[in-house]
Amino acid sequence: MDQDLYLKSMGNTASQRAFFSYMAQPQGSYSLHMIFRQFLKQKRIVMQPREQAHWKIFLADYVVFRLYIARYVLKEFAGDYTPLLHLYQGFDEVDEHFPELLIREADPGRGVGDISLLPEETEKLYPPEKIRILQEKFTYIAEQSGLKGKGRDDTLKHLVTEGLSYLAQKDKVPLYTPIFWFFAKETLYYARYLTVFYKGLIPASHYETVHARPVRPSEEEEEYDEDPFYKSYRLPAMIFLFLAGLICVVLAQG
Repeated sequence: MDQDLYLKSMGNTASQRAFFSYMAQPQGSYSLHMIFRQFLKQKRIVMQPREQAHWKIFLADYVVFRLYIARYVLKEFAGDYTPLLHLYQGFDEVDEHFPELLIREADPGRGVGDISLLPEETEKLYPPEKIRILQEKFTYIAEQSGLKGKGRDDTLKHLVTEGLSYLAQKDKVPLYTPIFWFFAKETLYYARYLTVFYKGLIPASHYETVHARPVRPSEEEEEYDEDPFYKSYRLPAMIFLFLAGLICVVLAQG
């Protein structure tokens, strides 16, 4: 397998990990929907029967949001190491087959509870066009978060907060504080996983090359060095000559 195909497969892997929980131990080993269903079973979250259809849509939309987070976190790394752009091809494949992956990964059953948390007619609800429209909305939210945030981490927190708020309003679910905390933490933990994952795909030799200081200074540095005023050994001499000239003028007037 050549590097391009390998990186494409890594994009597929990174985005499929959006279906798993990172607050559970061991991280990334359990379906996100299975963990949420466990919360319902333990009565830590109360879902009214009339809210179930809305929650099912919210959970599916939330996974789409995490797929966007995978793209969002990659931007900075791909800007530094352009071969990582091939990961986007893997993301596109996951978007294309999202309904099948949602059914396979997000609602496995496994004896945790009888309730299914998949929306009705999942296949029809999430064609690639629907995924693209949601991602465009998340892109807009990310742009607005960039205007509010102070630094990368703060911007990401704004994106998570605004993204979850948008989905809660869109899907008409009561995102009370404990539930909001759960989804916000899950998203940030997933982003942390992605950061480590993407870093691991960049060869250490790349950073050694990027940060190596050139043998010759740049043109700007050369121009700066040739300015006699900023030469440390010339500045005291110029001050001395200036004071000597000033004294001579005063004595001549006297």
